[in-house]
Amino acid sequence: MSEYSLPQCHAIVVSADNDWRDSLCQRLSELEARGEEENRCCELRVSGLASPDLLVEQARLDGALQCVVLDAASLSDVETTVSQLRSVRSEVDVFIAVPSGQTPADDNAELVDRDDTRAEILLRRLRRAIAKRASTPFADTLREYVEGARDAWHTPGHSSGDGLRESPWVADFYRMMGEHVFNADLSVSVQELDSLLDPSHVIHAAQDLAADAFGAKHTFFVTNGTSMANKVIVQHVLGDRGKMLVDQACHKSVHHAAIMSGVDPIYLPASVNETFGLYGPVSKKTIYDAIDAHPDARLLVLTSCSYDGFYYDLAPIIARAHAAGMKVLVDEAWYAHGYFHPDLRPCALESGADYVTQSTHKMLSAFSQASMIHVADPQFNESRFREHLNMHTSTSPQYGLIASLDVARKQMSMEGFTRLDRCIAYGRELRSGIADTGRFRVLELADMLPDPLQDDAVRLDPTKLTIDVSRAGCTARDLQKALYKKHSIQVEKITHNTLSVLVTLGTTQSKVLRLLNALRTLAREIPEKPIRSQAPSVLPTIGDIVTRPREAYFGPSEDAPLSDDSHGVNKALIGRISADQVVPYPPGIPVLVPGQRISEDVLDYLLDLYHGDSGIELHGLMRHDGRAMLRVVASTDG
Repeated sequence: MSEYSLPQCHAIVVSADNDWRDSLCQRLSELEARGEEENRCCELRVSGLASPDLLVEQARLDGALQCVVLDAASLSDVETTVSQLRSVRSEVDVFIAVPSGQTPADDNAELVDRDDTRAEILLRRLRRAIAKRASTPFADTLREYVEGARDAWHTPGHSSGDGLRESPWVADFYRMMGEHVFNADLSVSVQELDSLLDPSHVIHAAQDLAADAFGAKHTFFVTNGTSMANKVIVQHVLGDRGKMLVDQACHKSVHHAAIMSGVDPIYLPASVNETFGLYGPVSKKTIYDAIDAHPDARLLVLTSCSYDGFYYDLAPIIARAHAAGMKVLVDEAWYAHGYFHPDLRPCALESGADYVTQSTHKMLSAFSQASMIHVADPQFNESRFREHLNMHTSTSPQYGLIASLDVARKQMSMEGFTRLDRCIAYGRELRSGIADTGRFRVLELADMLPDPLQDDAVRLDPTKLTIDVSRAGCTARDLQKALYKKHSIQVEKITHNTLSVLVTLGTTQSKVLRLLNALRTLAREIPEKPIRSQAPSVLPTIGDIVTRPREAYFGPSEDAPLSDDSHGVNKALIGRISADQVVPYPPGIPVLVPGQRISEDVLDYLLDLYHGDSGIELHGLMRHDGRAMLRVVASTDG
């Protein structure tokens, strides 16, 4: 007997023909009750509905729903019913029972001959559809290989962990990580596990299933994170040089892509909520104006949703970019879950994006560094794209990461709706419970949204909670430390007066209760007194780009001190050209990029942060003999 019980699945037959529907449901249920089929992946319950009106409501309530059979002979508008169902549950398999010779318009539904519907055949087809989505071609093959206990005469050198297991020095690491971490760390020499560089069987099949699950035409697994994925797409679309419009608040990998591919970036200023130090999307007006001003740009890059949960109204923006002949890349690193719950849709692919990158590990169940690239570009050149991808991909990928992508896709396809429904409910519970402390509150969209975006139809991801600690009686950093040291709770990030926590598939009721209890306890323990938590200076807009970033970064350069001998701004830097990217973290948005002319307000901002006690790190600043230094393009004087 299996260690685990089979998952419970539900199939609904929708028909206004009571006799046909009831007879079919009865026969399917009788066959299922016999349990004659071997290697079943689930227990299937079958029920009927007389009208499609209740189907969408049922789909929202029943996470076990996996298949629907629609009777085209008795229902007036099957295509509309399918569309409404898929707007709520995109993953559910749809079968359409049609009279002989009739063909409905929906190419993605499976057809059943209504006049010759044998329950035995239909049940097999229902089960086959569920089993296909529940399959993990790569993960299963990896498991079978590991369970075969082959002797390894190939890389990696630890040889299934044998190099560590008996060592008096490092056996503790082997025990901590576990046997199968090493057993599953294999070499490209194992041909039955396919090649990530040129997949032809199990990885290819796993990627095809992922494309179906996430609504893409093509999906590619990435084991170097979304950082690599963004660089690949910029290189693929723009090649050597070209112009792209890019959100200033994009991930630093996009800025790195500008350097590596020699492109000309046009930076669009991020909006800011100064009260809480939160940076939001670029306003629609700014994007539209940039599209009109740069008709030669070939790529628009946006981040949606942001670290704090801001999500663009993408469809009109993408349509405007397409009308101008631009491709659109949406960095959905923080929104891989968006397609699997109606409250989170539409996602970028549904809104028309050509390329979407997702950090499958951030909000789903994949290992760190495991990401996906989804493609919907109608002019997509797969062979050319794969060459770009292989320039960045390791020839020795970690097979555990690939397997985790396969499994994460399966989980979202089979139970993503149910899990996300639970996440959203946990979010509501946390909002209410945190407000009850009287000292903390979870910010709503109206609190967080920068003023220029009030009419832009921006949404907020309910799984990302930003907690206002202005009335806590201590700084956000002190509260972060108290949660960690006293209650063993690690939050995602902080600003000067907020804490951010993520509600993910791994959130449990016990974790929710522990967080609420910790905040209630701290609300009682911390003296209620005003705390002056000064907001950091507003991030300056990226200034004039006067040299192509690639040329500034790789060209002759020199180091110059940020401050003068009296610890003020080094005026000699004003007007010089930055050769490096300088990024305050948080928020992780560059204030200087290679090729940018340095202004006095940027220097004031950096010097304030450098001498302040905000806890903000300054990535890209160098330190020589205790002094902060900037790398600038070498002077041509003299």
